[in-house]
Amino acid sequence: MLACVVFLVPHEQVSQSSETTADGAPSAKQYRLLMTPGGIQFGLRQGANKAPAPVAFLFGSLLDEMLTMEHCRILLEAGYVCVALDAPGHGLDRDISEPPELGSWRHRLTIGRNFVSAFNARLSSILDYLVAERIADPELVIAVGGSRGGFLAFHFAGSESRVRGVAGLAPVTELRALDEFRGMDAHELTASLSPIRHAARLAGRSVLVTIGDRDNRVGTDHAIAFARQISRAAQGARVDLHVLAEPRGHRHPEATDELLRTWAAKCLRERSKR
Repeated sequence: MLACVVFLVPHEQVSQSSETTADGAPSAKQYRLLMTPGGIQFGLRQGANKAPAPVAFLFGSLLDEMLTMEHCRILLEAGYVCVALDAPGHGLDRDISEPPELGSWRHRLTIGRNFVSAFNARLSSILDYLVAERIADPELVIAVGGSRGGFLAFHFAGSESRVRGVAGLAPVTELRALDEFRGMDAHELTASLSPIRHAARLAGRSVLVTIGDRDNRVGTDHAIAFARQISRAAQGARVDLHVLAEPRGHRHPEATDELLRTWAAKCLRERSKR
């Protein structure tokens, strides 16, 4: 979480307190905090990208973590602008009356609150803003997320036609597989949010799914079933599924970074052919 207090104004760009390396260059942790005219705060990180640039929405937990992780660096080097928003129940979306993080997801579902649809609406507003400000190239928008972030990335891609590609890295593809949702097998709203139920929406997009072969946290078999369901949904489905050796369980297998790098470059090549 950020250690400083920042006051934000719509359209005004605000920089995080920057750090520098020994040679005075900006550190890898530098990014900007922006706010849409509708009051949605998000983070933006740019490399040597020429605007408007391809944009990658990153999903996980806190925007600070997503914009300083290795996956963000990989995408910046590939030529993307990286964008992140605090996940539901995290950071600025945390309601202190709720349990933290995934506990808040369960709480919201229990009271009939679909946190996914509300989150998707905020993301689409951010994309509208980025396109209007000529920061984002609407011809190439991708969504990338790990674990719970993969769950959110799949839902955003399914709800937003401008997203051309989506990558789920050790993704949650069935909420009820998680310990936090034990006992909710018969809860219809929770069941309805299983990405496998919405797999057909991703047909025609470029989809990457990576999963460890012993991931008992999110379920290796659930990830495989999700990828196969996308393939069944349409003849033109483009799904890369990688089941990788990973004895540590719910972790990103060693090959994940290289697979993400290759997939992101492929998305760029496909854009140039359109």
